Amino acid sequence: MAVLREIHGEYEYPLRGKVTLLGRDLGCNIIINVGQVSSCHALIVNLGGVYYVEDLRSLNGTSLNGKPLHQRTRLASGDRLELPGATFTFQTEPADGPGAVPLLAEPPPTEPPSSILSSIELARGPYLQVAPEAKLRAVLEIARYLGTTLALDDVLPKTLEALFSIFPHADQGFILLRDPSTGLLDPKAVRHRSGRREGPPVFSRTVINHALASGRAVLSADAGQDERFNYSESVMQLRLRSVMCMPLLSQGGAPLGVIQLDTQERGAVFRQEDLEVLLCASTQAARAVELAQLYEERRDLEAARRIQTSFLPAQRPVAIGLRFYDHYAPALHVGGDYFDYIPLPGNRLAVALGDVSGKGVSAALLMARLSAAARFSLASEGSVPAAVRQLNNLLTRPGSEGRFVTCVFAVLNLDQHTMTLVNAGHLPPLRRRAGQGVVEDVGDAVVGLPLGVFDRPYEEMVAPLEPGDTVVLYTDGVTEARNPQGELYGIDRLRAAVKSAPNDVEALGNAILADVRAFAGDRPLGDDLTIVCFGRVC
Repeated sequence: MAVLREIHGEYEYPLRGKVTLLGRDLGCNIIINVGQVSSCHALIVNLGGVYYVEDLRSLNGTSLNGKPLHQRTRLASGDRLELPGATFTFQTEPADGPGAVPLLAEPPPTEPPSSILSSIELARGPYLQVAPEAKLRAVLEIARYLGTTLALDDVLPKTLEALFSIFPHADQGFILLRDPSTGLLDPKAVRHRSGRREGPPVFSRTVINHALASGRAVLSADAGQDERFNYSESVMQLRLRSVMCMPLLSQGGAPLGVIQLDTQERGAVFRQEDLEVLLCASTQAARAVELAQLYEERRDLEAARRIQTSFLPAQRPVAIGLRFYDHYAPALHVGGDYFDYIPLPGNRLAVALGDVSGKGVSAALLMARLSAAARFSLASEGSVPAAVRQLNNLLTRPGSEGRFVTCVFAVLNLDQHTMTLVNAGHLPPLRRRAGQGVVEDVGDAVVGLPLGVFDRPYEEMVAPLEPGDTVVLYTDGVTEARNPQGELYGIDRLRAAVKSAPNDVEALGNAILADVRAFAGDRPLGDDLTIVCFGRVC
């Protein structure tokens, strides 16, 4: 597992997820409470065990080994990562290093050694034959401790606390959980009868791998005499005797990790009934772990949603003679659609709408980068085509994983009542002309390539905004919405909805949204859905 170690500090941050966000925002994975650090400053991505770092267009930048970071860059063990007010070293530990165990790194023995008294196959549900009083005691103890929290950091210590109340003769207990991104087993909770908690637990990989591979709980009579423990310095130092190792399995049978208890005294031997009671307890603990992991995932998604929402406009613009409407609905908890209102010099206002390929967290991260880069490009370039080309270059970089963005920009001149349109591979906006009952595509002749493909100039078109004209920008979540029979909503139905809607811009947007929802019925969104409308009223 890789970690970030703070230089001149006491903190170490394991990089457990696929994406680790660094910044000042409370939703970041690593929070750096320094004024010069941006809300979402940088991120580290784990792609199959290979780690990359990327600056998120932060104000004060990120450096790697003393050099400014301009693109996604692969990390090597020992690299020095510098943010304003915080410096880290990136370290990777070998698979057999401290604190992590490779899942099934050693093949399990075909037959259990002679010192294993018995084992239980979890898949057969032997808990149905457990003595009623033992089962009741285990269930009540675990339920009493685990029914009070959903936070994983609380669940696992409380699980061990409950197990030590059930097995008072246990000297050491620990819980290892599998990291889905690395396949390693990480120590998550350790408990000793003496109260000592320092250092990682001592265990046998062979026993753990045997339990996980076979799906069977293992009871060893005497670890000191077990041939798999022979010549183990840690076992001798701790005088380990009897050991119980119980795999934690999800409801679908996937290995979540293991619980192990051991003793040091010769007379304190675990028995068959102890193994059966531990099975009852571990079943409750596995369910608690699953619920806690779901809670953690939901909390992470909620943080991502708050971060993403912070990049979207908090309110609609106020401009004399113009009215605005917008609606944003991600298909998942976070999404890849983007829209923004960007004030520009010369009494101009840019209305932007885009769609990042894909959905979920990775699309949301690219959307966040698009938001910052679009504002920078439009403010720094003199023409809209040049700004979009610069934006394209900022998004076309190595390590983009083939993602692209379709985007359309409508820059409104508030003095001259004109609209300058540049389209990067997006669906052409619809314009309803005042008093004519006509709905037409706008700028379909100047549609260029999506952003993030390769460098190429973009064209613009300039059109007047007459009193009563209304323009609708939308993503394909509108036209590709499906009804319960699987039929597409389509562009023709959208044109009909725009044509028949009231003249008021707010009423127009709500009418489109209501028509899409009525068409889809109970069927959930298949893609992010965003609508932005604006119109001239005088």
